[in-house]
Amino acid sequence: MVVCDTGPLISAFQSNSFSLLREVLGELAVPRAVAEELERHGWGEELRDSAIHVVDLIATEVAQAVELARQIAKHSRNIDRVGHDGESQAIVLACRSKPTYDLLLIDERAGRESAKSIGLEIVGFPGVLLMGCKAKLITPNEIKLRLQECRQQGTYYGESLIESVYQKALTVRRT
Repeated sequence: MVVCDTGPLISAFQSNSFSLLREVLGELAVPRAVAEELERHGWGEELRDSAIHVVDLIATEVAQAVELARQIAKHSRNIDRVGHDGESQAIVLACRSKPTYDLLLIDERAGRESAKSIGLEIVGFPGVLLMGCKAKLITPNEIKLRLQECRQQGTYYGESLIESVYQKALTVRRT
C-alpha cells in the first residue's frame, strides 16, 4: 500500500488521473490531516473511493508529526506549521512498521527532502504519470496535457518541470 499526501491526490483529481493512479499504485492510505485538507479543497466526495483508506495516527505519532511539520516549515515558502500537517502526518504514517508501506506519494519540495532524509522511498504525481507511461497506460503527450491541466487549475508545475517530465516520458516510452 502507498501513503499519499494531499498535493498528488489533488493533481490526480484535477487531471482526471485518479483511475490511472489507482492502476499504477493500488490501494492508498491517507492520514486524517490529508483527508481534512482534501475536504477543505472540495475533494471530499473523492475520498469515498474504496481504494482510499483514511488512517488515524496514535498520539505519539501526532506529536512526531507536529514536530516534523515545524521542521518542514523552516525549509518551505509556507512557514506556517499547520500548512504542513498533511505532509508531516503522511511521512510519519509511511514510517510505520506495521502495516508496512511501500512508497510515499508527496510533491512539495520541503516535505520530499524531509522524507528522503529519513530513508523513505518517495514519488511525486509526475513520477506516477511516468510509471503509467512505462506501463503503456498513458502517452507522453497525455502526461504533458495532464500536468498542464493541473497548472491551469492552480497547481504549481513550472513549464520546465512539465517539459522535463515529458522528455523523460519520451525516453521511457522508447525502452
